[in-house]
Amino acid sequence: MISPGTEKIGEILVKKGLISRETLDKYLSVQKVTKEPLLKILMDNGVIDEVQQSQLLAEQWGFDFVDLAKYPIEKEILRYTDPEKAKIFGFFVFKKEGPIYHVAISDPTNIDTVDYVRAVYGMNVKFYVTPKSAIIQTIEKYYELENVVKKAEEEFTDVEVVETVEENDLSRLRMLGEDAPVVRLVNSIISQAIVEGASDIHVEPMEDSLRVRYRIDGILHEKQRLPKRIQPGVIARLKIISNMDIAERRLPQDGRISLKFEGRPVDFRVSSLPSIYGEKIVLRILDKTSSIKPLEQLGFSEENLKKFEKIITQPYGMILISGPTGSGKTTTLYSILNRLNAPTKNIITVEDPVEYQLKGINQVQVNEKAGLTFANALRSILRQDPNIILIGEIRDRETAQIAIEAALTGHLVLSTIHTNDSASIPTRLIDMGIEPFLVASSLIGATAQRLIRKICPKCKEPHTPSKDVLEHLGFEVHEGVNFYKGAGCDFCSNTGYKGRVAISEILPITPEIQRLILKQASSKEILSEAKRMGMKTLLDDALMKAAEGITTLEEVIRVVSTLEVAE
Repeated sequence: MISPGTEKIGEILVKKGLISRETLDKYLSVQKVTKEPLLKILMDNGVIDEVQQSQLLAEQWGFDFVDLAKYPIEKEILRYTDPEKAKIFGFFVFKKEGPIYHVAISDPTNIDTVDYVRAVYGMNVKFYVTPKSAIIQTIEKYYELENVVKKAEEEFTDVEVVETVEENDLSRLRMLGEDAPVVRLVNSIISQAIVEGASDIHVEPMEDSLRVRYRIDGILHEKQRLPKRIQPGVIARLKIISNMDIAERRLPQDGRISLKFEGRPVDFRVSSLPSIYGEKIVLRILDKTSSIKPLEQLGFSEENLKKFEKIITQPYGMILISGPTGSGKTTTLYSILNRLNAPTKNIITVEDPVEYQLKGINQVQVNEKAGLTFANALRSILRQDPNIILIGEIRDRETAQIAIEAALTGHLVLSTIHTNDSASIPTRLIDMGIEPFLVASSLIGATAQRLIRKICPKCKEPHTPSKDVLEHLGFEVHEGVNFYKGAGCDFCSNTGYKGRVAISEILPITPEIQRLILKQASSKEILSEAKRMGMKTLLDDALMKAAEGITTLEEVIRVVSTLEVAE
């Protein structure tokens, strides 16, 4: 058996097939001249990357490798690491099991690091090797915001919030918004939100503080209470980077931010709203890399997925998706386009705003100030020989009329509409002023969806719901059906939930449903016929996911409307 540290890196590289013997000899010749470590030479020449370097060092010295950048760090573990010392020595305590400390280090040959770790944590240490950049990123990710807040608090003094801004005040605000401490603070707030998977950031002025909340899995969580005197700088910074007018504090404004986070593009839709304690800012996070998912990953049941795929593969007609704001409608629409996208099809979208950019698809941004409305854009799109048209939302009769005409003239039209369920979609169009015969002949599919939280996989445990919950849902407990819940852990921030999945109901427009639409039947009559045909409602789908251990019955009650439960 080879002793740790005795096998040469070059031999390990050749043995693993990462380089040939000839390549090794070439870089060994370079090493004789430069006197640099072989790993550094290979890194500088792009032969290996930082992760491979750490893996090689781990194998050479008999340690395990851990990719700290991808390891879920529990909050309780953070107290074992002094961030300043960790940066200096290059280590991080990422796990503790009983008396054993699991410590990631970047350089197992650094005796000072090994000695320091053993001096602090004793001999009950298991070492791992990880890239140095991963250690730095982890420390910044989990400790930076707290430090930045303290520094910003020390450096800022109160600036009175007034309705009008004098020239001197405007200059002062701009200076505050561009000052280094507030820049770091805002960057940390945004970075932490992305890391935690938030969909929105709420920066809210209170009477005596500035509250920062993240919406994670559909629920708002308070993350920071910043000192009131930091408020002017933070608000000014957010308005500067989103191209808002910092002098205007009496009227709402909209803006946008584009940046790169860990190499991937992330956009933010920003909105300001004057309140009695100052301007509230909300940032909607649009992570371009995480939103376009295959239909199979959206949470459709096998039955609903088959129905949905049959509808979207029709050559023409209109498909509408309903649901409240934040129910994943846009994600579903983009997933459909991703499935249908092909060089043989001309796909054009008209959106407000264009949230995610799709390759091979022509996307149009609504600009009402310039006169480019949904209706105007649609008229022009129809002259562009499209096969498939996506309309961000049908808000009015004019847009609905043009969309229906497009569906009737050989185009596949996709859009969203605000109704409580799929059966209400035809009646909503008729209420807008569309003739029933046009709705019946153009609409080929009506769907509704919501997003429901999933049980945290780290703390999932069997659970017996209360009798009241079961009776409220009218859920019969059959033998062999087990329910679960999340006990709460650091991985899910003690909520018991991690991530969300869609619940849906799919209503194909059959001849029977068409006849009801022509008769201007109520949504209840359409729903009754849809159920008779075998449609699973939102409640049915949610209960099925609870029975499968994906979510809880309590979450079903929270998400599915009381009205539907009562029915």
